[in-house]
Amino acid sequence: MDEIVLIGIDGGASKVLVHKVDILINPMRFVALKPFIEVAYSTSESHNPKFKPIVLSRQLKEHNSGTVEQTKAEAAQETAFLDSFTKAIRTILGDKVTQDVIVGIGLPGLKTKNGRGISAMANGPRMPKFLNKLEKNLKKEGYTTLNPIQVIGSDADYCGLGEQWGDAGGMRGVKSAYYFGVGTGIADAMLLDGKNVPFDACKSWIAKTWEMMANEEESYENMLSAKGIQARYAALTETTVEELDRAEIFPWQIYERALIGEEAATEIVGSTAQALSELLFHRIQTLALGAPETLLRDASRTLEVEHEYVGGVFERIVIGQRLGDIWEFKKFTPLLLDPVNEKLGRMIHSSSLPAEVKSQYLTKTNRLRDDLIIHSELRHAPALGAAVDAYLEWIEQ
Repeated sequence: MDEIVLIGIDGGASKVLVHKVDILINPMRFVALKPFIEVAYSTSESHNPKFKPIVLSRQLKEHNSGTVEQTKAEAAQETAFLDSFTKAIRTILGDKVTQDVIVGIGLPGLKTKNGRGISAMANGPRMPKFLNKLEKNLKKEGYTTLNPIQVIGSDADYCGLGEQWGDAGGMRGVKSAYYFGVGTGIADAMLLDGKNVPFDACKSWIAKTWEMMANEEESYENMLSAKGIQARYAALTETTVEELDRAEIFPWQIYERALIGEEAATEIVGSTAQALSELLFHRIQTLALGAPETLLRDASRTLEVEHEYVGGVFERIVIGQRLGDIWEFKKFTPLLLDPVNEKLGRMIHSSSLPAEVKSQYLTKTNRLRDDLIIHSELRHAPALGAAVDAYLEWIEQ
């Protein structure tokens, strides 16, 4: 559609990723266009590498009251974000843009009531007027055809939209699916009855992965996130995550070490496969029967058994981002894909799930369907999903 320029943006903890998006029709679907521009916040003169977020309890208190009192340190760090966003967008757009510019943005953290700012962020500055400032920056750059940016979305929800609407999306062609994306943190998304259903809209009966405990000691986030895998490996090898970062030893390299039989790496990848199997079974059980017994970080929180999707099944499970890359790599099959398929199939077969639910996941020989779990081909699903959300909102208005 030549009359508009559509841009998707994924703002992470350390950098921003931006790309243009093309719209295809019959049926409508979206494609991320190269180049993908990444700009690290550390490239801004305003960036403070020693920045420390305000204590989370204060952030949550001010978020709940709707009165965020941004500190000078936060304002300076926000400037680094704004510099990086502006630089990345300018690189993508170039000069003399005459078409309408439509921008979708995803960022982690809790949003302000109007959705145009960040009022709490565990690993970054609070930025309550972020979109106002970004739009002002872009207008100064000469982008007079920029449409108002409606809201800052959830990167997890945008993963789901990207997988549903992306031309190569893992949620295309089915009516129900669960997306599990593993980067620095973890993203959960669901497609139910053909619609992306945010976890926030279902919090009465299902919890996000970061909220869930694998056991009394460890959370699923610690067991499955990239940072968690690194941290557990660091503890076993008596080193630090910082030292692993400097040596460029990330989950991929830990799996490579497991391939050659390193004991610590083998233990880590084994416990990762076990945790992923348990989590996926928990998702299947929660959709089919409810899961009030879920162990949560917040011991005072409980989940309801009944919900409108009870009895449902996931036609597909999509593993995305870094863990998706590991899932797809053939040499790592014995370390992740094979054990997860075997363990999950056994859990379903021996469970109290109704026979009609089991039959949707298992073959006649009670093995997990080979096509149930797939890897995502959308490495940058959040940015694509942000663009989809912005476009659909633009069309509606």
